[in-house]
Amino acid sequence: MLYKIAPFLMIIMVTWITSMAIVQLLKFRIKKKIVEAGLTDESLVKAILKDSLGYKERQQNTLKWVFLAGFGGLGLIVQEFIPYNMDESLLPYGVILIFLSVGLLFYYLLNNHLSKNNQDA
Repeated sequence: MLYKIAPFLMIIMVTWITSMAIVQLLKFRIKKKIVEAGLTDESLVKAILKDSLGYKERQQNTLKWVFLAGFGGLGLIVQEFIPYNMDESLLPYGVILIFLSVGLLFYYLLNNHLSKNNQDA
């Protein structure tokens, strides 16, 4: 099973790394052009360079991906111990989807719990 999915995962990782490198390069070029143009209006520079996500949103996004990766990996481990016919069964996909869904459910519950605690404080 892993030999069939490994090339797909490699394509995804190479695409993701390439896109992140391009985004960082474009951000650098924007900053360089701002400096070269001599823009001194602080509000304009902040508006251009401002992150669209705040600290809390980035923290929640990271938490979501940690839960997805953790439960996805756990689903892959559990899948290895379940007997099934490799050529005809869709069981591995179901196991992984169920574990990913449980991971998202735990993320949602933890996120709600943390937001309620922040509102109470």
